Amino acid sequence: MSSIYFEPNGNLSVTGRDRRASPAVESSIAPLAMPGLIIGLVLVVLGLAALLRLADWAGNYGPVLVILAYAFYMAAAVRLVQWGVVTVRSLHRR
Repeated sequence: MSSIYFEPNGNLSVTGRDRRASPAVESSIAPLAMPGLIIGLVLVVLGLAALLRLADWAGNYGPVLVILAYAFYMAAAVRLVQWGVVTVRSLHRR
């Protein structure tokens, strides 16, 4: 059985915890926010363009598979855009 170790935050006051920078800014991958935002926007545009072929793909491969794949693809692309926007905005506010 494995155990999970949590570091105590006893040195921080309750009000001091709220003033810390967001985890997105402290992340080591924060410099990748702008390229991630651009790539995410390109993926969303390509996903919207794929709507023209979606009916053909659904006819060839089955509607459930195509709709699930499209939904997962668009969810990942939108989440990448969201992360990029939040991180870029928080980096520029400092």
